[in-house]
Amino acid sequence: MPSWNNEETSSEEDCQVVSMDMGLMNCGRVLDKEKFEKELAKLKIEHERELAKLKAENDKLCIEYTKLVDDVSKMFDWQGGRVDRKVYQKQVEEEELEKKKKEIEEKAMLELQMEKLKLAKEDVLKKEKAKLELVVAELLKEGYGSKDKLEQIKAILES
Repeated sequence: MPSWNNEETSSEEDCQVVSMDMGLMNCGRVLDKEKFEKELAKLKIEHERELAKLKAENDKLCIEYTKLVDDVSKMFDWQGGRVDRKVYQKQVEEEELEKKKKEIEEKAMLELQMEKLKLAKEDVLKKEKAKLELVVAELLKEGYGSKDKLEQIKAILES
C-alpha cells in the first residue's frame, strides 16, 4: 500500500484504525435545543458572576494603586525638598493652635479649680465667723473679761 511518506509501503498491521461512533460526534449542530439553552444560561450566569468579581477587584486595586501613587509622590516631594511651603506652614500653624488650645483649656480648668477653692474657703470663714460671734455673744452675756476688748472683737467681726 503506498504511503504518504516517500512512497513507502506499510503493512496492514502497522495501520490501526480507530473506530468512531458518529452518534457521539456533534459537528456544530444543536441536537437538544432546550438543554442547549439551559447550559448557555448557566454559563452566562457564571460568566456574569466572575465578571462582577473581577470588576470589584479591579476597582479595589485601582483605589489602592492611586493611594500608593499619592504616597510615593509625597515621599519624593518631601525628600526632594519640594514640599509646598504653604502646606507645610499650615501644618505647623495647626500644631501651634492645638498646643495653644490645650494650654488655654488647662488654664481655664486651673482657674475654675481656684475659684471653687476660694468659694470653699469663704464658706469655711463664714462658718468660723458665725461660731466666733456666738462665743463673743455668750461671753458678753456672762460678763467675762474686758467688755471693751469684746466690743472691739465684735466690731471687727461686723465689719
